[in-house]
Amino acid sequence: MTSSDDITLSVVKGAGLQSALAEIRPFLAARDLQTDENIDTFVLAHTTADPRLAGCAGLDQNVIKCVCTSEEFRDAGLSLKLATEVIKCGLTAGYDDLFLYTKYSNIRLFRGWGFSTLVEIPGAVAFLHYDQAAFEHYIEALRAFRKEGALTGSIVLNANPFTNGHRYLVERASKDCDIVHIFLVKEDVSLFSYQDRLTLVRKGVADLKNVIVHEGSDYIISHATFPGYFLKDRAAVNEQASAVDALMFRRYIAPALNVSVRYVGTEPLDKTTAMYNVVLRKFLSTYPCDSKPVELKELERKTCGTAVISASRVRELIKAGNFEAIKELVPPSTFEFIRRTHTQS
Repeated sequence: MTSSDDITLSVVKGAGLQSALAEIRPFLAARDLQTDENIDTFVLAHTTADPRLAGCAGLDQNVIKCVCTSEEFRDAGLSLKLATEVIKCGLTAGYDDLFLYTKYSNIRLFRGWGFSTLVEIPGAVAFLHYDQAAFEHYIEALRAFRKEGALTGSIVLNANPFTNGHRYLVERASKDCDIVHIFLVKEDVSLFSYQDRLTLVRKGVADLKNVIVHEGSDYIISHATFPGYFLKDRAAVNEQASAVDALMFRRYIAPALNVSVRYVGTEPLDKTTAMYNVVLRKFLSTYPCDSKPVELKELERKTCGTAVISASRVRELIKAGNFEAIKELVPPSTFEFIRRTHTQS
Protein backbone atom coordinates (compact mmCIF):
# COMPACT_ATOMS: atom_id res chain seq x y z
CA MET A 1 0.00 0.00 0.00
CA THR A 2 1.32 3.42 -0.93
CA SER A 3 1.82 5.69 2.10
CA SER A 4 2.36 9.43 2.48
CA ASP A 5 5.43 8.44 4.51
CA ASP A 6 6.98 7.50 1.18
CA ILE A 7 7.13 11.15 0.12
CA THR A 8 9.13 14.23 1.06
CA LEU A 9 7.98 17.85 0.91
CA SER A 10 9.93 20.86 -0.32
CA VAL A 11 9.08 24.56 -0.62
CA VAL A 12 10.10 26.29 -3.84
CA LYS A 13 10.03 30.05 -4.38
CA GLY A 14 11.99 32.85 -6.03
CA ALA A 15 14.68 31.79 -8.48
CA GLY A 16 13.88 28.10 -8.01
CA LEU A 17 10.37 28.43 -9.42
CA GLN A 18 11.30 28.45 -13.11
CA SER A 19 13.02 25.08 -13.06
CA ALA A 20 10.28 23.62 -10.84
CA LEU A 21 7.58 24.70 -13.30
CA ALA A 22 9.08 22.41 -15.93
CA GLU A 23 7.94 19.55 -13.70
CA ILE A 24 4.75 21.11 -12.34
CA ARG A 25 3.15 22.07 -15.68
CA PRO A 26 3.00 18.56 -17.18
CA PHE A 27 1.94 17.10 -13.81
CA LEU A 28 -1.08 19.41 -13.67
CA ALA A 29 -1.82 19.18 -17.41
CA ALA A 30 -1.98 15.36 -17.19
CA ARG A 31 -4.80 15.86 -14.66
CA ASP A 32 -6.59 18.44 -16.82
CA LEU A 33 -5.49 21.40 -14.68
CA GLN A 34 -3.85 24.63 -15.76
CA THR A 35 -0.80 26.14 -14.09
CA ASP A 36 -1.40 29.57 -12.58
CA GLU A 37 1.62 31.68 -13.51
CA ASN A 38 1.00 34.16 -10.64
CA ILE A 39 1.94 31.63 -7.98
CA ASP A 40 4.98 32.80 -6.01
CA THR A 41 5.43 29.73 -3.77
CA PHE A 42 4.94 26.02 -4.46
CA VAL A 43 4.94 23.15 -1.97
CA LEU A 44 6.06 20.02 -3.84
CA ALA A 45 5.75 16.39 -2.79
CA HIS A 46 8.17 13.87 -4.27
CA THR A 47 8.37 10.13 -3.77
CA THR A 48 11.38 8.98 -1.78
CA ALA A 49 12.02 5.93 -3.98
CA ASP A 50 12.43 8.01 -7.13
CA PRO A 51 12.17 11.72 -8.03
CA ARG A 52 8.58 11.54 -9.27
CA LEU A 53 6.29 14.46 -8.40
CA ALA A 54 3.45 13.14 -6.23
CA GLY A 55 1.59 16.36 -5.48
CA CYS A 56 1.71 20.14 -5.28
CA ALA A 57 -0.01 23.16 -3.76
CA GLY A 58 0.68 26.78 -4.68
CA LEU A 59 0.36 30.19 -3.06
CA ASP A 60 -0.40 33.36 -4.99
CA GLN A 61 0.12 35.78 -2.11
CA ASN A 62 -2.69 34.72 0.27
CA VAL A 63 -4.63 32.57 -2.21
CA ILE A 64 -4.04 28.81 -2.38
CA LYS A 65 -4.10 27.48 -5.94
CA CYS A 66 -3.10 24.49 -8.08
CA VAL A 67 -3.69 21.85 -5.42
CA CYS A 68 -3.25 18.38 -6.88
CA THR A 69 -2.06 14.93 -5.78
CA SER A 70 -1.13 11.86 -7.78
CA GLU A 71 -3.93 9.31 -7.96
CA GLU A 72 -1.99 6.69 -6.01
CA PHE A 73 -1.66 9.03 -3.02
CA ARG A 74 -5.26 10.27 -2.94
CA ASP A 75 -6.13 7.98 0.02
CA ALA A 76 -2.74 8.11 1.71
CA GLY A 77 -2.93 11.40 3.63
CA LEU A 78 -0.75 13.37 1.21
CA SER A 79 -3.38 16.10 0.84
CA LEU A 80 -3.23 16.92 4.56
CA LYS A 81 0.57 17.02 4.45
CA LEU A 82 0.43 19.53 1.61
CA ALA A 83 -2.24 21.49 3.50
CA THR A 84 -0.13 21.77 6.64
CA GLU A 85 2.89 23.02 4.73
CA VAL A 86 1.16 25.48 2.38
CA ILE A 87 -0.89 26.98 5.24
CA LYS A 88 2.30 27.38 7.26
CA CYS A 89 3.92 29.17 4.30
CA GLY A 90 1.01 31.60 4.03
CA LEU A 91 0.81 32.39 7.73
CA THR A 92 4.60 32.73 8.02
CA ALA A 93 4.45 35.28 5.20
CA GLY A 94 2.29 37.42 7.48
CA TYR A 95 -1.16 37.11 5.89
CA ASP A 96 -4.12 37.48 8.25
CA ASP A 97 -6.29 35.06 6.31
CA LEU A 98 -5.87 32.54 3.50
CA PHE A 99 -8.36 31.88 0.72
CA LEU A 100 -9.15 29.39 -1.98
CA TYR A 101 -11.71 28.87 -4.71
CA THR A 102 -12.64 25.36 -5.66
CA LYS A 103 -15.20 23.33 -7.49
CA TYR A 104 -18.35 22.86 -5.45
CA SER A 105 -17.66 19.13 -5.32
CA ASN A 106 -14.36 19.74 -3.47
CA ILE A 107 -15.83 21.61 -0.47
CA ARG A 108 -15.56 18.60 1.83
CA LEU A 109 -11.87 18.11 1.04
CA PHE A 110 -10.90 21.67 1.93
CA ARG A 111 -13.09 21.75 5.02
CA GLY A 112 -10.87 18.87 6.10
CA TRP A 113 -7.96 21.29 5.75
CA GLY A 114 -9.60 23.56 8.33
CA PHE A 115 -11.16 25.99 5.84
CA SER A 116 -14.67 27.44 6.19
CA THR A 117 -17.04 28.21 3.34
CA LEU A 118 -17.86 31.90 2.87
CA VAL A 119 -19.89 31.61 -0.33
CA GLU A 120 -21.00 28.66 -2.41
CA ILE A 121 -22.88 28.36 -5.67
CA PRO A 122 -24.30 24.81 -5.75
CA GLY A 123 -23.00 22.77 -8.64
CA ALA A 124 -20.45 25.40 -9.57
CA VAL A 125 -17.93 26.98 -7.21
CA ALA A 126 -17.15 27.65 -3.55
CA PHE A 127 -15.06 30.37 -1.89
CA LEU A 128 -13.41 29.35 1.38
CA HIS A 129 -11.11 30.94 3.95
CA TYR A 130 -8.94 29.82 6.84
CA ASP A 131 -9.26 32.31 9.70
CA GLN A 132 -12.84 32.82 10.86
CA ALA A 133 -11.71 35.12 13.69
CA ALA A 134 -10.05 37.56 11.26
CA PHE A 135 -13.21 37.67 9.17
CA GLU A 136 -15.49 38.21 12.17
CA HIS A 137 -13.23 41.02 13.37
CA TYR A 138 -13.58 42.74 9.98
CA ILE A 139 -17.37 42.46 9.94
CA GLU A 140 -17.60 43.68 13.54
CA ALA A 141 -15.49 46.73 12.64
CA LEU A 142 -17.93 47.53 9.81
CA ARG A 143 -20.92 47.32 12.16
CA ALA A 144 -19.55 50.32 14.06
CA PHE A 145 -20.58 52.44 11.02
CA ARG A 146 -24.11 51.02 10.77
CA LYS A 147 -27.03 53.42 11.21
CA GLU A 148 -30.46 51.92 11.76
CA GLY A 149 -33.34 53.43 9.83
CA ALA A 150 -31.09 55.22 7.35
CA LEU A 151 -31.27 54.73 3.59
CA THR A 152 -27.77 53.40 3.08
CA GLY A 153 -25.96 53.11 -0.24
CA SER A 154 -22.59 51.79 -1.28
CA ILE A 155 -20.05 52.13 -4.11
CA VAL A 156 -16.97 50.03 -4.82
CA LEU A 157 -14.22 51.91 -6.65
CA ASN A 158 -10.82 51.19 -8.11
CA ALA A 159 -10.33 54.90 -8.94
CA ASN A 160 -7.10 54.62 -10.89
CA PRO A 161 -7.22 57.63 -10.57
CA PHE A 162 -10.32 59.31 -9.06
CA THR A 163 -12.08 61.20 -11.88
CA ASN A 164 -15.04 63.53 -12.34
CA GLY A 165 -16.95 60.41 -13.41
CA HIS A 166 -16.35 58.81 -10.01
CA ARG A 167 -17.26 62.08 -8.33
CA TYR A 168 -20.54 62.24 -10.27
CA LEU A 169 -21.47 58.70 -9.16
CA VAL A 170 -20.72 59.53 -5.52
CA GLU A 171 -22.66 62.82 -5.69
CA ARG A 172 -25.74 61.06 -7.06
CA ALA A 173 -25.59 58.41 -4.35
CA SER A 174 -25.03 61.09 -1.71
CA LYS A 175 -28.19 62.92 -2.80
CA ASP A 176 -30.28 59.73 -2.85
CA CYS A 177 -29.13 58.25 0.44
CA ASP A 178 -28.69 59.21 4.08
CA ILE A 179 -25.30 57.49 4.17
CA VAL A 180 -22.98 56.25 1.41
CA HIS A 181 -20.16 53.79 2.07
CA ILE A 182 -17.31 53.75 -0.45
CA PHE A 183 -14.99 50.74 -0.60
CA LEU A 184 -11.68 51.02 -2.42
CA VAL A 185 -10.08 48.07 -4.21
CA LYS A 186 -7.00 47.25 -2.14
CA GLU A 187 -4.68 45.85 -4.78
CA ASP A 188 -1.41 47.57 -5.64
CA VAL A 189 -1.38 46.63 -9.34
CA SER A 190 -2.44 49.97 -10.82
CA LEU A 191 -0.57 53.02 -12.12
CA PHE A 192 -1.63 54.77 -8.91
CA SER A 193 -0.75 52.98 -5.69
CA TYR A 194 -3.44 51.90 -3.27
CA GLN A 195 -2.44 54.55 -0.73
CA ASP A 196 -2.44 57.30 -3.38
CA ARG A 197 -5.84 56.19 -4.69
CA LEU A 198 -7.23 56.16 -1.15
CA THR A 199 -5.93 59.68 -0.53
CA LEU A 200 -7.37 60.99 -3.81
CA VAL A 201 -10.80 59.50 -3.15
CA ARG A 202 -10.91 60.93 0.35
CA LYS A 203 -9.88 64.38 -0.88
CA GLY A 204 -12.28 64.16 -3.80
CA VAL A 205 -15.35 63.53 -1.59
CA ALA A 206 -14.31 65.44 1.56
CA ASP A 207 -17.13 67.99 1.16
CA LEU A 208 -19.83 65.28 1.07
CA LYS A 209 -20.53 64.84 4.76
CA ASN A 210 -22.69 61.73 4.47
CA VAL A 211 -20.00 59.76 2.59
CA ILE A 212 -17.67 57.35 4.42
CA VAL A 213 -14.58 56.02 2.66
CA HIS A 214 -13.43 52.61 3.87
CA GLU A 215 -10.02 51.10 3.32
CA GLY A 216 -9.88 48.06 1.09
CA SER A 217 -9.88 44.52 2.45
CA ASP A 218 -9.38 40.93 1.35
CA TYR A 219 -13.14 40.38 1.55
CA ILE A 220 -14.31 42.73 -1.20
CA ILE A 221 -12.86 42.79 -4.73
CA SER A 222 -9.34 41.86 -3.70
CA HIS A 223 -6.49 39.65 -4.81
CA ALA A 224 -8.47 36.70 -3.45
CA THR A 225 -9.81 36.14 -6.96
CA PHE A 226 -10.55 32.61 -7.95
CA PRO A 227 -8.07 30.85 -10.21
CA GLY A 228 -9.12 29.67 -13.63
CA TYR A 229 -7.01 26.54 -13.68
CA PHE A 230 -10.05 24.25 -13.39
CA LEU A 231 -12.18 26.12 -15.94
CA LYS A 232 -11.19 26.31 -19.56
CA ASP A 233 -13.80 28.95 -20.40
CA ARG A 234 -12.34 32.29 -19.26
CA ALA A 235 -15.73 34.00 -19.63
CA ALA A 236 -17.14 31.47 -17.16
CA VAL A 237 -14.24 32.17 -14.82
CA ASN A 238 -15.00 35.90 -14.82
CA GLU A 239 -18.74 35.34 -14.43
CA GLN A 240 -18.39 33.00 -11.47
CA ALA A 241 -15.81 35.25 -9.79
CA SER A 242 -18.22 38.16 -10.17
CA ALA A 243 -21.03 36.07 -8.70
CA VAL A 244 -18.95 35.17 -5.66
CA ASP A 245 -17.99 38.82 -5.15
CA ALA A 246 -21.64 39.86 -5.35
CA LEU A 247 -22.72 37.21 -2.84
CA MET A 248 -19.91 38.18 -0.45
CA PHE A 249 -21.26 41.74 -0.51
CA ARG A 250 -24.90 40.68 -0.14
CA ARG A 251 -24.33 38.10 2.62
CA TYR A 252 -21.83 39.95 4.79
CA ILE A 253 -20.96 43.55 3.85
CA ALA A 254 -24.48 44.84 3.18
CA PRO A 255 -26.09 43.42 6.36
CA ALA A 256 -23.23 44.71 8.53
CA LEU A 257 -23.82 48.28 7.31
CA ASN A 258 -27.56 48.08 6.50
CA VAL A 259 -26.83 48.74 2.81
CA SER A 260 -29.92 48.44 0.62
CA VAL A 261 -28.62 49.88 -2.67
CA ARG A 262 -25.32 49.67 -4.54
CA TYR A 263 -24.35 52.12 -7.27
CA VAL A 264 -22.38 51.45 -10.45
CA GLY A 265 -21.81 53.38 -13.65
CA THR A 266 -22.78 52.01 -17.05
CA GLU A 267 -19.88 50.43 -18.91
CA PRO A 268 -19.82 51.07 -22.68
CA LEU A 269 -16.05 50.50 -23.04
CA ASP A 270 -14.93 47.43 -21.11
CA LYS A 271 -16.68 44.10 -21.79
CA THR A 272 -15.51 42.48 -18.55
CA THR A 273 -16.88 45.32 -16.42
CA ALA A 274 -20.13 45.34 -18.41
CA MET A 275 -20.49 41.61 -17.73
CA TYR A 276 -19.69 42.23 -14.07
CA ASN A 277 -22.59 44.69 -13.81
CA VAL A 278 -24.99 42.14 -15.30
CA VAL A 279 -23.87 39.40 -12.89
CA LEU A 280 -23.84 41.85 -9.99
CA ARG A 281 -27.50 42.72 -10.57
CA LYS A 282 -28.53 39.06 -10.64
CA PHE A 283 -26.67 37.93 -7.54
CA LEU A 284 -27.35 41.04 -5.47
CA SER A 285 -31.08 41.06 -6.06
CA THR A 286 -32.72 38.03 -7.70
CA TYR A 287 -30.52 35.03 -6.86
CA PRO A 288 -32.02 32.85 -4.07
CA CYS A 289 -30.11 33.72 -0.92
CA ASP A 290 -30.69 33.83 2.84
CA SER A 291 -29.77 37.54 2.90
CA LYS A 292 -31.99 40.45 1.85
CA PRO A 293 -31.69 41.64 -1.76
CA VAL A 294 -29.59 44.71 -2.52
CA GLU A 295 -30.86 46.98 -5.27
CA LEU A 296 -28.37 47.78 -8.04
CA LYS A 297 -28.62 51.29 -9.49
CA GLU A 298 -26.75 51.63 -12.76
CA LEU A 299 -26.24 55.30 -13.65
CA GLU A 300 -25.32 56.64 -17.07
CA ARG A 301 -21.66 57.58 -17.10
CA LYS A 302 -20.74 61.27 -17.01
CA THR A 303 -19.36 62.57 -20.29
CA CYS A 304 -16.88 65.23 -21.33
CA GLY A 305 -17.72 66.36 -24.82
CA THR A 306 -18.96 63.29 -26.65
CA ALA A 307 -16.97 60.68 -24.71
CA VAL A 308 -17.55 59.12 -21.30
CA ILE A 309 -15.06 60.06 -18.62
CA SER A 310 -12.81 57.11 -17.78
CA ALA A 311 -9.73 56.55 -15.66
CA SER A 312 -8.15 54.70 -18.58
CA ARG A 313 -8.44 57.86 -20.70
CA VAL A 314 -6.73 59.85 -17.93
CA ARG A 315 -3.87 57.34 -17.86
CA GLU A 316 -3.49 57.61 -21.64
CA LEU A 317 -3.29 61.40 -21.36
CA ILE A 318 -0.68 61.12 -18.58
CA LYS A 319 1.43 58.96 -20.87
CA ALA A 320 1.02 61.54 -23.66
CA GLY A 321 1.79 64.41 -21.29
CA ASN A 322 -1.48 66.20 -22.18
CA PHE A 323 -2.20 67.87 -18.84
CA GLU A 324 -4.66 70.41 -20.22
CA ALA A 325 -6.97 67.60 -21.33
CA ILE A 326 -6.58 65.83 -17.99
CA LYS A 327 -7.73 68.97 -16.17
CA GLU A 328 -11.21 68.61 -17.69
CA LEU A 329 -11.59 65.00 -16.52
CA VAL A 330 -10.57 65.01 -12.85
CA PRO A 331 -11.24 66.98 -9.64
CA PRO A 332 -8.69 69.67 -8.68
CA SER A 333 -7.13 67.47 -5.98
CA THR A 334 -6.50 64.67 -8.49
CA PHE A 335 -5.13 67.09 -11.07
CA GLU A 336 -2.69 68.65 -8.62
CA PHE A 337 -1.44 65.22 -7.61
CA ILE A 338 -0.95 64.16 -11.25
CA ARG A 339 0.79 67.43 -12.12
CA ARG A 340 3.11 67.09 -9.14
CA THR A 341 3.99 63.41 -9.58
CA HIS A 342 3.89 62.87 -13.35
CA THR A 343 5.32 66.05 -14.85
CA GLN A 344 8.73 65.47 -16.41
CA SER A 345 11.38 67.54 -14.60
